[in-house]
Amino acid sequence: METSIFFWRHFTTKKGVIKDLFQEDKAFGRIKAYLRKKSKNLPPLIKLNILAIGVGIIGGLGSWVFRLAITLIYEVFYSLPMRVLNTLALSYITWIPFLLAPIIGGLIVGYLTSRVSKETKGHGVPEVLESVALKNGKMNLRIPFIKIIASATTIGSGGSAGREGPIAQIGAGFASLVGQKLDLSPKELRTLVVSGVAAGIASTFNAPIGGSLFALEILMGGGSVTGLLIPIVVAAVVGVVTGQLLLGTNPAFSGFPALEYHEPYLIPLFVVLGLICGIGSALWIKFFYKAEDILEYIFEKLNIPDIVQPAIGGALVGSMLVLTFFFVGDQWESFTIMGRTYLPMDAIFQGSLIQGSVFLVLSVLILLFILKALSTVFTIGTGGSGGVFAPTLFLGVMLGAIFGIIVDDIIIIANVPISLLALLGMAAFFAGTGRAPLTAIIMTAEMTGDYFLTIPLMVVVSISWLISVVLEKDNIYTLKLIRRGVVLQEPLADVLETITVEEAMTPREKLIVVDTKTRLETVMELVRTTRHEGFPIVEQDKLLGVITLGDVQDALHSSPKDWNVFDVLITKKRPLICIHKDATLLHAVHIMESKDISRLPVVIKPLSQKNEFPELIGWITHHDITRVYISEKALTALQMSEEHILSY
Repeated sequence: METSIFFWRHFTTKKGVIKDLFQEDKAFGRIKAYLRKKSKNLPPLIKLNILAIGVGIIGGLGSWVFRLAITLIYEVFYSLPMRVLNTLALSYITWIPFLLAPIIGGLIVGYLTSRVSKETKGHGVPEVLESVALKNGKMNLRIPFIKIIASATTIGSGGSAGREGPIAQIGAGFASLVGQKLDLSPKELRTLVVSGVAAGIASTFNAPIGGSLFALEILMGGGSVTGLLIPIVVAAVVGVVTGQLLLGTNPAFSGFPALEYHEPYLIPLFVVLGLICGIGSALWIKFFYKAEDILEYIFEKLNIPDIVQPAIGGALVGSMLVLTFFFVGDQWESFTIMGRTYLPMDAIFQGSLIQGSVFLVLSVLILLFILKALSTVFTIGTGGSGGVFAPTLFLGVMLGAIFGIIVDDIIIIANVPISLLALLGMAAFFAGTGRAPLTAIIMTAEMTGDYFLTIPLMVVVSISWLISVVLEKDNIYTLKLIRRGVVLQEPLADVLETITVEEAMTPREKLIVVDTKTRLETVMELVRTTRHEGFPIVEQDKLLGVITLGDVQDALHSSPKDWNVFDVLITKKRPLICIHKDATLLHAVHIMESKDISRLPVVIKPLSQKNEFPELIGWITHHDITRVYISEKALTALQMSEEHILSY
């Protein structure tokens, strides 16, 4: 026992196995150096697409391992105990696993998310959003490993959560790990992380186009250019192929019947359904976070530790599972609110769950809608680890089916395709909740294997998206970050266009510079002591160039003789990239992004003579720009607060 505890702590700490595997003096360090040498002359897009293939394979494997973990945990928590109880002739207490499993799973997840890795708590997608938007794709290297365990435990033990959030974070985490260890540029790392998300989502739902669109619409706001789209699509396709080799080629929803929808009288129904789903999705976003606030308030008042909160949520969900088991017995999986199965949704698509008395069917569907909404809040809102994508699809299916039954049996419009309306409700509800209309349209067609659904999908999805945006401006993913004070979509230009480089730069007197006679060993020592990776080369206050850590490593690797900075300067023959002190920060950002660099020398305007070098007066970095931006925004917020206070 002590040995296992030691191994677990060693595995999950900064001094543990994960970090040891990637030290420079280990095998991976040698592989990394070899790959860097081989890839440095490759065009960036070629390199990204090669890496995207690897990320696609990892995403497909991650999806398979994640599903396998969920299945194994479910077997341990449910199947095995129920078989044992039936063998011992104790079938009258087979309800016990439904109550205890979510509690035990909650305790395990509570420990992982509060003591080991807090980033693995909750959806997963908002954390990836924050990483891509604010951290250039950098993520904690433990995340993919801990996320698999935490989310598989949440879902496998009966929690109402989806697979898409975890697999998005798992795929992104592995991609970030690879990118960081290969020292990719910020732009390349961001693209690779988004590619990892696309691969994971595509593999999970067997939907390559939908996975690509999910990554673009959710993580990048649809603003990606074609050059970034290609590696994302490559990763998604490779992820699907890998997943199909391991999981099969069946669509996400099985047994979906052929549907007829070309009659003109159905168009008004699609419009009304879009309105209902738009209103419902906006209310779902508001309800989800309001309920989360209430739970947080109760836990705070009762002084309940973080580690126990998911277990309390598990107890609440377990009570619902027990009630379901008592009411329907052996058929419980077709009515379950667990996140591990799509059987209730499949039952509606196949028609088996919408047969019988209208009152009974409506009562069941409404009850399932309410229980699923509550169980999702109790699972994720108390600290569980899982996504909201699948629960949102579930709610949309129920809402669409309820609408179809009301129209067919109460309003009495003949031959209403209830299964079709349920499917359209699923897509429309997600489009309104996640604000990803293209993903909702294409992924729904891919998951069902029916590409002839696009016309009705476009109608209901567009209307639902529009109504939801009007009623609630933020989607369910970004709202979580906004509530934590993280703003992703606020325009930078309003601040960056009003501040000059000179106001934000580090002045010359505070800089560490080198001259042409400085030995490369000295530069390496400066890198170790200052943790900076680039230094200006200056002679008599004139800027001759910049030397970076990569330049030094390449020189030391390629030349056995003693070299100094001048040798590197002559060998590289790079154009001098710098910026004038009166330029705006927005101009500096554009130069850094276009040249894929993280620092710029600041100069007084160069002399007109051809061979003259500019005078160095400062140094601007991404960190300087971020610091000034945050400072300006904080000052604006403070001024607004003071005005608000004085108005009372």
